[in-house]
Amino acid sequence: MREFISKYADRIHGVLSCFDRMLFRGYLPIMSGWQMAQFFNNSNIRYRQLKPFLLEHAARVKQHGVDLAQTEGRPFHYLQEKVRKEELARQIAERDHIEDGLICVLSVLEPCRTFSFRTEKGKPFVASARRKCLFLYYYFMDRDFGLIHVKLQTWFPLQIQVYVNGHEWLARKLKENGIRYTKHELRRSQTALLHWSGPGY
Repeated sequence: MREFISKYADRIHGVLSCFDRMLFRGYLPIMSGWQMAQFFNNSNIRYRQLKPFLLEHAARVKQHGVDLAQTEGRPFHYLQEKVRKEELARQIAERDHIEDGLICVLSVLEPCRTFSFRTEKGKPFVASARRKCLFLYYYFMDRDFGLIHVKLQTWFPLQIQVYVNGHEWLARKLKENGIRYTKHELRRSQTALLHWSGPGY
């Protein structure tokens, strides 16, 4: 960006900067196999009860997404094919004229970090594992930040991620102040450029 500004300095009247993408992550404090084993022991969960326990809570998390979508009158889609989720959410928002609130809930199978039981020397123990599980993507249209989403893993340790796009925030601020702009999406670098103009430009 500095090279771009330097190259076209004679045409640039001002520079605004913002965060590109902001991610807020959260999870239950059971990220290691040892911590998960302690959780099982404290909850009196035995080896044979593990799978039913995990399935029950994964179903509860998914059902919450289904119920929220139904309550808000918004679609809940399971994605069987690879699609650009953000583009799909934008299309739905534009189609249904959503300017504030929940747009949709998307569910998809993706790789995740979770746990499994293993046996060593005849004794079971909890170990970290990589596998696929169901994720829920809640897409919202926020008045200040534009399109945002919440990504929730339905399988323990139930990791959650909130995604905010700084360029969306900046674009809305420009609009509020009556400054015209053109947004350019650069696919390769996943960066957005805003070109603005006002009286006299």
